[in-house]
Amino acid sequence: MNIVWLALITGLTTGGISCFAVQGGLLAGIMADQKKADQKKTLFLFLSSKTVSHFILGGLLGSLGSVLIITPKLQGTMQLFAGVFMLFVAAKLMDVHPFFKKFSFTPPKTFFKLVRISSKNESLFAPAMVGFLTFLIPCGITQAMMLLSVSTGNFLYGGLILAAYVVGTSPIFFALGLASEKVLSVKPLKFLAVGLIAFMGLFSINTGQILRGSNHTFQNYTKVMFESNNSKVLGASAKIGTNGVQEVTINAKNTSYESSASALKVGIPVKLTLKTNDTRGCSRAFTIPEYNISRVLPATGTETVEFTPTKTGRLTYACSMGMYTGSFNVVE
Repeated sequence: MNIVWLALITGLTTGGISCFAVQGGLLAGIMADQKKADQKKTLFLFLSSKTVSHFILGGLLGSLGSVLIITPKLQGTMQLFAGVFMLFVAAKLMDVHPFFKKFSFTPPKTFFKLVRISSKNESLFAPAMVGFLTFLIPCGITQAMMLLSVSTGNFLYGGLILAAYVVGTSPIFFALGLASEKVLSVKPLKFLAVGLIAFMGLFSINTGQILRGSNHTFQNYTKVMFESNNSKVLGASAKIGTNGVQEVTINAKNTSYESSASALKVGIPVKLTLKTNDTRGCSRAFTIPEYNISRVLPATGTETVEFTPTKTGRLTYACSMGMYTGSFNVVE
């Protein structure tokens, strides 16, 4: 049970802010559609359904192992949808166009007939459903908890780990969720809040693109805009050892990655050594989306990843939230 308490403490300390940065825009959008009297009920439904879904996920991971871990590309796709959702919410709050006033997250009418509930509860469907589906866009710390669930080999303990973690994050979500309603009632603060939701939407879309391994990201666009033709150099090429393997070392720091090489040869195996030294940030959740490679690194230590580049072009690596990135130029 010690590991369950560890998960709870992690949620209470670092997990709340980390997850709110990824999922907060979704919650703010849902809160904006609710009546004032339903605010606390909305938060309760969002958090309770989120706890249930994570308990189920943790249990499945504990029972079946890493087969069920969400791939970076799937997570990226879900973050794209989440980002579009947040942009629609921002447009609706600012009355940008009548089209957005019709935008809402409600179930089909047949849903209510099947479960025999009255239409007055339709507004409560959104927080429950969105809360339940948040496991599809986990933050980096959540992924670390998922790996802990896998390591238990037990449905109950695996489920309790993720459920305890979500319970630990709940005070942050509850406090900031209630604050969002008061903020939206003051016009200047409403503009600020809507701007923040829009920013989070664009951020979510961009990180989704990163996690999908796409070249169409703000970071890559910036590089192209400010990169002169004379500066387009490959950089340091990976050294090829006596065993014919390209050897690269990446230092995962709290807010960045530092690589010993920036260019790889296509078709030649790569041995990537990932090093950490008292690293506590999201950079510990390392991923190479193109090859669905994901590793949660120790706070201090090394981890080895092996793969073979199969095509030329830019090969992106990033943390699981898409905040910290790097890339290799893969050449002939």
